[in-house]
Amino acid sequence: MIDEPESPPDDGDEESIEVEVPIAAADGEPELEPEFEPESEAERALAREATGAPGSDVADEGTAPAASATALPGPVPAVAAAAASVAARADEPAPTERRFIVEGDHPTQAELPFAPALDDNPAPHLIAIASGRGGAGKSLLAANIAVYLAQIGKRVVAVDGDPTGGALNHMLGAPRPSRGLGSFLRGHVTSLEELAVDTPVAGVRLIGGELLPFGAPKPRMGAKSLLASLRGLAADTVVIDLGPADFPLCIDVWLGAETPIVVTLSDPPSIEATYRFVRSAFLRRVRGERGIDKLQAQLGRVLPAALDLYRAAADLGRVDREAPDPTVAGTDAGPARPSSAKSSALLAALGQAMAAYRPRFVVGQTRSLGDTRLGNQMAMAAQRRLGHRLDYLGHMEADETVTAASRRHRPVMAEFPEAKICKNIERIVRRILSTEAERPATGVSPRLEEDQTFYEILETQPGVSDEEVRRAYRLMKEIYSSGSPAVFGLYDEVELTALHARANAAHDTLFAPERRRLYDLSLPEADLARAVRSAGQTPREVDGATVSPRGDAGANAPVIDATTEITGPLLKKIREAKGLDLAEVAQRTKIGERHLRAIESERFDELPAPVYVRGFITQIARFLRIDPARAAEGFLRRFHGANGPGMGSPPLKEL
Repeated sequence: MIDEPESPPDDGDEESIEVEVPIAAADGEPELEPEFEPESEAERALAREATGAPGSDVADEGTAPAASATALPGPVPAVAAAAASVAARADEPAPTERRFIVEGDHPTQAELPFAPALDDNPAPHLIAIASGRGGAGKSLLAANIAVYLAQIGKRVVAVDGDPTGGALNHMLGAPRPSRGLGSFLRGHVTSLEELAVDTPVAGVRLIGGELLPFGAPKPRMGAKSLLASLRGLAADTVVIDLGPADFPLCIDVWLGAETPIVVTLSDPPSIEATYRFVRSAFLRRVRGERGIDKLQAQLGRVLPAALDLYRAAADLGRVDREAPDPTVAGTDAGPARPSSAKSSALLAALGQAMAAYRPRFVVGQTRSLGDTRLGNQMAMAAQRRLGHRLDYLGHMEADETVTAASRRHRPVMAEFPEAKICKNIERIVRRILSTEAERPATGVSPRLEEDQTFYEILETQPGVSDEEVRRAYRLMKEIYSSGSPAVFGLYDEVELTALHARANAAHDTLFAPERRRLYDLSLPEADLARAVRSAGQTPREVDGATVSPRGDAGANAPVIDATTEITGPLLKKIREAKGLDLAEVAQRTKIGERHLRAIESERFDELPAPVYVRGFITQIARFLRIDPARAAEGFLRRFHGANGPGMGSPPLKEL
């Protein structure tokens, strides 16, 4: 399987440009590796002379290196190649260098001390942002993710991944550079460090996009070469604002990033384009596996889902196992065909690829409560229909401050830090950071819908109450209705009809106590355990909020054990670790923000009677997925310690 595949050559009027830019040695000298570093003072002097780095007599102070944006790549001496690496390091700002950051109404001096890295050359974390359709807001998201990461002390490089030039520089308040990523893709420069320029935001450098005519031929370069160069940048994080979705290099870089994100709007065409992008990327990810073309031809679909391929591979393996071997004569039944081993290998490879494939997505320009719930519903529907996770990071509200900041040519995160959209992006970044420490997915084989238990179909678990069964059934009917935007582009009418028939059968069986008892007795023990495990791994929507699987809060979540005391500040830490703000908790729990702030800061005199406080804590604990009874008992103990037992307060032993 090819995780970071090269883009295949496309036919058309594109330029014929070499994929790799060789670093050649001078005549008579052996070739050296690009990572060569001069060790002696004489070699460093030669390097400075070759590049005009500080300390050289060749280049005057303040003059850029004499690299032409239009010159074709030629042989580069080995010392010059080493000098480029030295010059790139020399140009990096010192750990305590003062740079401007856009803040408030006027630029102010800000100091960004960078802690020394543990490794000599740590590879930066790549965040690649794409969209199925234009105008979804990916440039806005990319720019402000970069700004927020810089504000918390990260060294960031923002890359305009559109070879013809996007709007990333404008979103960052920086002029468009004369040379951009296209110069590197066409081989005019040999290092991305040469293209990184400072921006008005301290801690953020920019590799811009060149302003080329629409319809200009696209450069040819493999994704492996570009990804290797991006990981060689001197930064903690590289945020890539990718170009059009029909550019193969865009999909390949998106697949190669540690955090691939796709941005969508809430309208059905954008949702359909998002699903189409996710399907296309998976097909490109597994295109190196033998037998994929045969499966696609067997399905008769141009763009099958990952689950469709897995089902076809399972059917093919079943046929191969049951069919007799034609090489064995004189019998109607013989040993299984040798091709069954290949089918099993293909099935296992697809299962592993689906488990490891974990794109993220953001819903932009939300205007209503239904728009904010859409992302949760898309995540649930995609996991069921596509067979792999599609993690929802959050939404960006439609906000007029974006237009105001754009007219001022400044980042909205720096110009209006208290705006709604800035708070949305902060939550998105916190969720990105919380998932960085998660373990990679293990190769758990997906379950086909026809093999799922009734509990798995309703996305619930054995032992739940009748009311929870009814709630799960109503939610499923809502999400998978024919007019639901969450399933637009996922299901056709025949598939939806079959899904509703299975849901009706599951509800009729599980809602009747005697039928459920008999059904549970008929299930193998493995299926019962799988149903419980599946319910714990599937996002569920409770009162309009999606409850993520346990453990998704990330490395920053506080550890709660048997001795941990539940306090207001602890509840705040749990909420922030999950990337939630008070407004979202208030919306989901129906508790006012004033009371939520009083609970987290333990301003007990601002809280109502203890009986209401107990209800508040119980609701908050359920939403945060901690033990409600223990949380209420611990918090009320502190409440009574400060105020004394009030009227209507039950004894603690009864909780």
